[in-house]
Amino acid sequence: MASVRHGSDRASRALASVLERDLVAAELGRARPLEQRAGDEPVPERPSGALTAGELAQRLDDAFWLAVPVLEESAARLASSGQALSFFDSAGWMLWVGGCGAIVDHLAELDFRPGTRWLPAADPLAAASADRRALELVVSDRDPPSPEAWRCSAAAVKSRPGGEVLGTVHLTARGDAPDLAAAGAIARAVEERVRSALAVREQVIEFAFRAATPSEAILAVDGGGRLVAASPAARRLLGLQGELPPSVREDLRAALERASAAPDGDAVLEWPGAPQVTLLASAVRLEQRAVGGIVRVAGGRSPSRVAPPSAERPVARYAFEQILGRSEAIGAAIAVARMAARNELPVVLRGESGTGKELFAQAIHSDSSRAEGPFVAVNCGCIPAALLEAELFGYEPGTFTGGRRDGNAGKFEKAADGTIFLDEVTELPPQAQAALLRVLQEREVVRLGGSSPRRIDTRVIAATNASLADAVRTGRFRADLYYRLNVLPIGIPPLRERREDVALLARAFLKEAEAEVGRSGLSFSHDAVACLEAYPWPGNIRELRNIVLRSAATAAKSVIGPADLPPEVRAAPVAGRGPAPGRGEAGELDRETLIAALQASEWNVARTAHDLKVSRMTLYRWLRKFHIDR
Repeated sequence: MASVRHGSDRASRALASVLERDLVAAELGRARPLEQRAGDEPVPERPSGALTAGELAQRLDDAFWLAVPVLEESAARLASSGQALSFFDSAGWMLWVGGCGAIVDHLAELDFRPGTRWLPAADPLAAASADRRALELVVSDRDPPSPEAWRCSAAAVKSRPGGEVLGTVHLTARGDAPDLAAAGAIARAVEERVRSALAVREQVIEFAFRAATPSEAILAVDGGGRLVAASPAARRLLGLQGELPPSVREDLRAALERASAAPDGDAVLEWPGAPQVTLLASAVRLEQRAVGGIVRVAGGRSPSRVAPPSAERPVARYAFEQILGRSEAIGAAIAVARMAARNELPVVLRGESGTGKELFAQAIHSDSSRAEGPFVAVNCGCIPAALLEAELFGYEPGTFTGGRRDGNAGKFEKAADGTIFLDEVTELPPQAQAALLRVLQEREVVRLGGSSPRRIDTRVIAATNASLADAVRTGRFRADLYYRLNVLPIGIPPLRERREDVALLARAFLKEAEAEVGRSGLSFSHDAVACLEAYPWPGNIRELRNIVLRSAATAAKSVIGPADLPPEVRAAPVAGRGPAPGRGEAGELDRETLIAALQASEWNVARTAHDLKVSRMTLYRWLRKFHIDR
């Protein structure tokens, strides 16, 4: 044990500074008696700096948030023994203090408190390389030290043995020296927690990025919303050069914190200044705490993936990131579609009208090796049968009156090196079915009026709202074409089978609708969301989009309620509808319904109370009762 000669008040103020100097000297191998150093290097009267509340919040990194549970538990045990426990970051800023209230209060009077920096400013990097072993020192104005001398023990927290210093754990007391072993044990407990969290996060990030396709825009962040990794597609789409914008970091940090209390939910955020770009954040958790997140970027297009559309070269406008939904049904469809994007096999998309078959077709094309090529869509049910073959396969000069003098390339030729999407393929007439079979088998087309085949390299994606097998049985579709075409069938679920996605889709469409109707700040009430989720949606996503657009244009207030929805949607039977959704006999909401209402209003307490038709005081009482904290 060593002592330092100073006046008693200055000794108190100098505690942390002397300690850090001891840490520096221990690492660099130049330790000298503390008595000698005290005379050669006077300690400062005050800390060398202080942070504002905002600056302090920015320094609260992953190491701090992971250390807090260990620090709080340790401080509670130390409180009765008259000790204070503090945590410093690697640059010497105090981030946290706890333990004995009297000691903490006295140290605060000396500015030994969170947000102050007592580390000598001249050598912060050397201090950050502190020795791993715990250290102890005594600060007193007497030799030997008086019973009232300040005593402190400290140990560094490292990312791994021999790795970077993440922070320092300090134990401070008057009289009896704090236990060196206790300081070391607390530091080791923090280290184990940090290392476990980093290992979990790294494994999840590695898996997510390995599973992502080259065109997928994906980010990885730590628990504070700081960028850890970003795919090339995400950097291009968002124009990222370095860190995320401060507002995005804070929104992600808050969203991941909320996700710790709602393990099954993803957070949906907007990119600043680009309402068409949405961030879907999924938390990476350790012991019920978010230690990071995987963020998928939906919306926008990556300029390097797809060339600008033109009349001569049609392109896909959508990618998988724009297929919204968390339901198991839509997730299974997306998984098969992603697999289809990695090969060249023919695909048949089966789904009711309005389920988004062309959206899936474009996403498969955008995620495939043909993404740089054209995407040509043809609705086989909208072209007269007499013209369909000429439209698909082209014609030679002079084939029929009114045609182009030099002939015309068909849709298959225009889709060369790309993808052709044949919607309502069961509407093809028999002769066109025979020609399509030849295209699939021989990869060549023969223009009408011509005899020489033309080689093409075009992928075929077909879609139908009817059963191809039924069409074969009734003789409306060739069996040989069916077996050639139906290699990778993908069923797209109707909206009534993915009701858990209705609210997410409705809010996304509402954001789009705001720009179209010239309004902002629109939202759905809890009851309106319940009506939307109860309605069977015979027109599927197309109908939902239209109704949201109509409601956005006609709603009298910014909060869209059931009265703003069409009568058929309002009339849908809502499960549990009584005095209010989810209320018990005493009129009180259950916890799940209350959380759903808060999420529906984006955790706006005033709006939630309005939607639930209760006072804010009642809502706050419910929040306290159910321990709900954003």
